[in-house]
Amino acid sequence: MNNKKSISLLFLVLIIVTGFELYNLTAVALWHDEAFSGLLPQYNLKEMMYRIGLDVHPPLYYLLLKGWVMILGNTLFTLRLFSVFFGVLTVIVLYLFLKEVFKNQKLALFSSILLAFNSFFIQFVIEARMFTLGIFLVVLSSFFLLKALKNKKWSWWLLYFLSVSFGLYTHYYIFFSILAQALFLVFWLFGEAKFNFANWLKNRNFQLGLASYILVVISYLPWLKTFLGQADRVQESYWIPPINAGSIPATFFKLTTGGGIDTSRFWYVLVILMIGIIAGLIYALKKVETSAKWLVFLLIIVPFLGATAISFKTSIYLDRYFIFALPFYLTLMAGAIWLIKNKKAKNALIVIAILGSLIAFPIRWVWLGVEKKPGMAGAATYLNEEAKPGDKIYVGSSFVYFTFKYYNQTGIQPKLYVPGNLPHFSGTALLSPEGLIKDFNQEVKRDETAWLINTTGFGNYQPAVPGNWLKQGEKGFQDVYDYRGWIIVTKYQVQ
Repeated sequence: MNNKKSISLLFLVLIIVTGFELYNLTAVALWHDEAFSGLLPQYNLKEMMYRIGLDVHPPLYYLLLKGWVMILGNTLFTLRLFSVFFGVLTVIVLYLFLKEVFKNQKLALFSSILLAFNSFFIQFVIEARMFTLGIFLVVLSSFFLLKALKNKKWSWWLLYFLSVSFGLYTHYYIFFSILAQALFLVFWLFGEAKFNFANWLKNRNFQLGLASYILVVISYLPWLKTFLGQADRVQESYWIPPINAGSIPATFFKLTTGGGIDTSRFWYVLVILMIGIIAGLIYALKKVETSAKWLVFLLIIVPFLGATAISFKTSIYLDRYFIFALPFYLTLMAGAIWLIKNKKAKNALIVIAILGSLIAFPIRWVWLGVEKKPGMAGAATYLNEEAKPGDKIYVGSSFVYFTFKYYNQTGIQPKLYVPGNLPHFSGTALLSPEGLIKDFNQEVKRDETAWLINTTGFGNYQPAVPGNWLKQGEKGFQDVYDYRGWIIVTKYQVQ
């Protein structure tokens, strides 16, 4: 297969996958994390940067998204389209990177197709979050690093510096990916200059690489104070559960299939999976001759080691953050299959891998029953139709307050019921005093109608309403994922 045919096939795959993603782009209701993406760009630049600093993420994604929605508009489709755009670019850049790594366009194509079809990847391609931008920058910076090391030209090192700097301003987990790249740089330099320090100082890659990392540090200084403040905030309190013995195997299961698993019931599945993964990694590393294979390996292993080490103090281990390692994990698994000598076994595994990836997300989509679970989109539509001028709308949980704010077209400002202090991870960065209420009796008068929105999912809080509120009706709207529960809308008449 020549290069033209490979590229044509890759673009055909991207057209099919992207068409499916676009068709279903607004099928799932906006949720809490995405609400930040929808609401932050509505502020002016100064206010937006201030509120980003109060949260726990760096600013680049939101800044780029603000420019995007200024051009295309702030709708759920356009918000998620931004992620789709970088998802497509990620697959293309991965193909270019792997051609550079393996000098084998068929293996590069196989790995890229596996990523394009991967269920876990697609889940985040159709979410308005920073993950596809981040994964694009990790793959892009890895490509630039390899080109820089091979060509020893300042232009490639400049591109590497820019992509690394942008990555660090996109998501903090990318620190682990950059550490993996730095370790590979050291490995490469040992190959060129051995243990001779004088040779290191004269080595052009050492000089340009060191200059690049110095520029990265300098470029990060304006954000350093904010980053340290956000890090302190996470250490004080965060919602991520502690890491356990089943965490890493469960993550690899999710990276492979896109779905979760009960680690206590199906531990044997995870054992079999991990044996297969470890065997595949060892086989690929043994058979692949290029030294660039170690860059791919480090981009898998360093994020897991780094996150695990930090999580012994403050848990930061979360499945979705390992999406930055996903392309490289799929690559070595693809390499292990591709290098099998038995042609029949090899071809059978290639077909199984591609078909398995191809059907994994559609099966999961059908199993979720998306069309029957409107979530906040359904709840907001109901309120937009039923709420009348003069009505009051209150929300019992911040985890659905921002999602309703995004969908709200009633002309009524909703208020969040806050009887006490809220944890920072509940969305305090976007709260304003005029949007809060501590006592339901503050504003509501006799004969007025009050609506209360709540959730049975994560962060649910069921406030007690005053005794003179008479329930007139209640409707529930199930969300797609169990942890998001149901959105409950209750109508009250004040006596």
